[in-house]
Amino acid sequence: MVVVFEFLSREPIENVITAMNFQVDKLVFFGNHEDIISQKEKTENFLKKYCAVESIVFLPLSGSNLQSVLETMRKEIELELSKKAKLFFDITGGESLMLVAFGMLSREYETSMHMYDIFKGKLLELNAESLHCNEAKEEPFNRDKQNDEVNAYELNVEFLNDKQHKGISGIATKRTIPMSLDKLIEMHGGVINYKLQKDIKDVPDEESREDILKIRKVMKQHSEHWNPFSEFLRENMNPDEEGRVYRKETTVLKALADSSNKLKSAHKFYQIMEDLARAGAILDLKHSEGKYQFRFKNKAIKGYLWDGGSILELYTYLQEKGHSDECRVGVHLDWDGVLEGPAGIDVLNEIDVLSLQGYIPSFISCKSGKLSPQQCLHALYELDTVAHRFGGKYAKKRLVVTSEINEVYQERALEMGIELKVE
Repeated sequence: MVVVFEFLSREPIENVITAMNFQVDKLVFFGNHEDIISQKEKTENFLKKYCAVESIVFLPLSGSNLQSVLETMRKEIELELSKKAKLFFDITGGESLMLVAFGMLSREYETSMHMYDIFKGKLLELNAESLHCNEAKEEPFNRDKQNDEVNAYELNVEFLNDKQHKGISGIATKRTIPMSLDKLIEMHGGVINYKLQKDIKDVPDEESREDILKIRKVMKQHSEHWNPFSEFLRENMNPDEEGRVYRKETTVLKALADSSNKLKSAHKFYQIMEDLARAGAILDLKHSEGKYQFRFKNKAIKGYLWDGGSILELYTYLQEKGHSDECRVGVHLDWDGVLEGPAGIDVLNEIDVLSLQGYIPSFISCKSGKLSPQQCLHALYELDTVAHRFGGKYAKKRLVVTSEINEVYQERALEMGIELKVE
């Protein structure tokens, strides 16, 4: 029986990554009481559902008393060894006191340790002597800790060489459970709500891809007026069943004059229409004899043009998809993992583009047009909140905009770890 002892982390991936790569029969988590309360249910559910771990135990430990920690852990170690279990220590995400305890017990019981580099998805198998007493060092292990027993130890990482086969990779059965966006969100206690997925948030074929790229060029050329143009189309250019639009010139001019957005110029309106016609997004464009008429190429393109931000989102999705294991656009995330919760009310957030590379998710927000200071702050904080909730410390965050934002907000984005990209 393969048994893994590990530190219960607040980062879900650190708690499950060993079981996603090896057949583990039992996991024993050590952590503080508060973390056990917050992490136990979702960790247990994930490990049983996807990793087929038969037994999962959570044991609270002191956060400051090394002897108490060692006593509790020794008791569990000896219990498992009495059952002839194959025992391994996973120190991924471990904190100072736990690292010291694992190091001491690894030497005492000749039990191998390992950890994962989450960003690289790489297993690092450690020498049993990696954590050892080093009282002569001037720098203590953790200067924030006041416990003298803790300060007497320092982490010195050494890796198993090719001739050493006592690590988990040389004994346990290798069995990889692929990560996915659904698993990622579920691991963090949420769920993707597919019922809210919009039809236009899809790229079904190569023709659609080419259409998006062409329309994006028009959008970039008219970025300042793109959202107002889209709004004007949606409110004033409703097509018939065949996608055709017929309007009197006087009707169009009056609608432009009465519009509350930035698009007031008939010349600018028709300029954008002509560029879209050249891109093949609209067909049969005519402006003569006091009439406007044209036809949307298809229903999807009508949706793209009516929803001003969708082209930027879909373009970003196409760019991101090329270097991701999985990528989706227009993803609705339910916070508590229960769709249609009490009274039918769900706490939801939509992330424009969500991708996954290995174990690392990228949360991408797309904002077209000129953003006001309030819109900038809202976009940054919303992205940071959603990424932290469903991706934790390993999540990458990116805000894609069509125009430069104020330097103050660029600095704020940098402080929040958010990459800014102008398209």
